Amino acid sequence: MVGLSGDMRLEKSYNGRPEKSYDGVLMAKGTANENIILLWLETFGKSVIDFREFRLAQRIDVDFGIETIDGNIVLAEIKSDKHIREDGNFLFEIFRINHFVVDKWFYLGWGYRSPAQRLIVRNPQTGDTFVFDFLKLRTFIGQHVAGQGKRLKGRIEIVETDRQKTTFNFLIPMLKIKHLYKKYQVK
Repeated sequence: MVGLSGDMRLEKSYNGRPEKSYDGVLMAKGTANENIILLWLETFGKSVIDFREFRLAQRIDVDFGIETIDGNIVLAEIKSDKHIREDGNFLFEIFRINHFVVDKWFYLGWGYRSPAQRLIVRNPQTGDTFVFDFLKLRTFIGQHVAGQGKRLKGRIEIVETDRQKTTFNFLIPMLKIKHLYKKYQVK
């Protein structure tokens, strides 16, 4: 490392990552996917509350409130995943590392943090949409991880999210969670 200042090493190590993951193209794709899900939910005659503009809802990972027939509100988190398919893997976000935020280096991923009761994951390329009961999904993942032990080592996906963050995820085979979702086609 002789001749390189700390700043130069840092800049070089993040070369190629997007500046921010929630701006520009990625943000536009996620928003478009959420809008499609919103319209789909409304076609069922559901009253949907859009929480995306509320900062607190963004922080805790809740996108919509869906009114049930008895007037209750079910919280939903919406995800876009171009890789999700029935014979593939489900990506469950464990935690993130903030590279530069002092005293907020590590935080739990949406898989743990969101208070949503439903998780809706849509593949924007195929329209395949998977609706999970979040509590049942979390329960299964906890039991799955406990049963995997060291075999889980090859089932962790690390994503260089952007210049600011690195995200760690469990990869769970969809075949193992087939009983935990309902699949829809949402174009």
